[in-house]
Amino acid sequence: MRGERDTDADWNRLGAEDPFWAVITDERFRAGKMDSGTRDAFYQTGFGDIEHFHAVLRQHFNAPDHFEACLDFGAGVGRLLVPLAKRSTRAVGIDIAESMRAMCQKHLIELGVSTVSLVATPKEAATLGLFDWVNSYIVLQHIPPSRGIALIGDLLAMVKPGGFLSLQITTHRDAHLLSQDTAGPLRKLLRRFRDSLFPRHDVGQITMFDYDLDQVLALIRKAGFQNHHLEPTNHGGHHGFMIYAQKGTG
Repeated sequence: MRGERDTDADWNRLGAEDPFWAVITDERFRAGKMDSGTRDAFYQTGFGDIEHFHAVLRQHFNAPDHFEACLDFGAGVGRLLVPLAKRSTRAVGIDIAESMRAMCQKHLIELGVSTVSLVATPKEAATLGLFDWVNSYIVLQHIPPSRGIALIGDLLAMVKPGGFLSLQITTHRDAHLLSQDTAGPLRKLLRRFRDSLFPRHDVGQITMFDYDLDQVLALIRKAGFQNHHLEPTNHGGHHGFMIYAQKGTG
């Protein structure tokens, strides 16, 4: 859509200037404050998250302890990708931001992890085969649904029959986070026209977007996932759900 915010450009700049804080907006992880201790603490949060996601998949869908192939969408600097790789024979991380992929690759080399591939788009990941577990956490909330719904469809298509999904979306927010824009329809139309002709240059902003849960669940069912489990999420008043599901084999 013309005039829609270029969130890809935002994240490439964030990855170049403040990559750890961009992933977890905790002041401890600001570029100017990071040291070896806070860096280790940052990456340790990823092990905790993946352990939890895996435990839920085991509890509700009898997921295995080890997977042949795992995929992380919005891999960033590898916070979730590394623990996923430790649970799989091979792993793939998708991130549109070249700066994030470069940081992630550096981290993988430091760890001696050689079973991970990094790509920019789901289309590239699809050439590498289907996956036993596809994960995305605190990523789609930063992508406009006009693009994100299609991306979710791409991810669902890459889950092999019998495979698993853990996918987080935001759906609503507390009142103090709602837009206070009271401009009338004509002013909003003129503003969109202005923005399309003179794009804003505040690249590097973190923006949040809400999704329609029913629309996403319908997409998941249509893709062949017969069962799902929902877990509420709340990040500073931005509410949503972690969606866990298993694709059918029939």
